[in-house]
Amino acid sequence: MAPKFKPITYVWKMPRPKNQEWAEELMRAAYDTAMRIDRDTKVILIRSDPHTTTRAGKHYVGDDPHVTISCKSSHQILDGTHQTIHGYTRSLKNLEVLRAEPSDYVNPDDTIDNKGKLVWPGGLPEEEQWHPL
Repeated sequence: MAPKFKPITYVWKMPRPKNQEWAEELMRAAYDTAMRIDRDTKVILIRSDPHTTTRAGKHYVGDDPHVTISCKSSHQILDGTHQTIHGYTRSLKNLEVLRAEPSDYVNPDDTIDNKGKLVWPGGLPEEEQWHPL
């Protein structure tokens, strides 16, 4: 019997947590965040642990607790683009996603972040197939 779903590829831009439970909580939050915006998501880049700041122009400002992910749908894989989404959580420790807010634009994968690094880095070793039950 075929599975009801296809696994999603998770890529860690940040160091993958050594604590397996916390890593799975982050993946669940990333999955929930992505599915609220695009059910065709195939790849999720986990960019951060939960945090309470966001960038407004060149400055960081306070924000509600959230995780930051970037994701790709089928067509974005082919186009070489991705979209960034904030998944707002109940708290920094409780990663139940309350709402998801996508960026207003889709970026090319070769976009450079404010630290001078590719937002969607290629060839990262920390990939895994996983799907929350």
